[in-house]
Amino acid sequence: MPMDAATEDFFRLRLDHMIDLRHALAVLASRMPWQQIEASVSHVFSGKVRAGKKLPGIDLFGE
Repeated sequence: MPMDAATEDFFRLRLDHMIDLRHALAVLASRMPWQQIEASVSHVFSGKVRAGKKLPGIDLFGE
C-alpha cells in the first residue's frame, strides 16, 4: 500500500510543528515551574536501589 505525501512527511515534522502551542495544556506546561518541581521531588527518586521481582508469566522479553 503506497503512502501519500502527507503520511511520509508526518514522520519528518518537528514536534513543535505538530503541537498547537496555543492549546491550554501547552500554555500551562510553559508556565509550570519545572526546576522547582524537579528539585522538590528529585530526592524521592535519586540514589535508591530498586530490586525487581520476577513474575512468572509476565515477561515482555521472552524466557
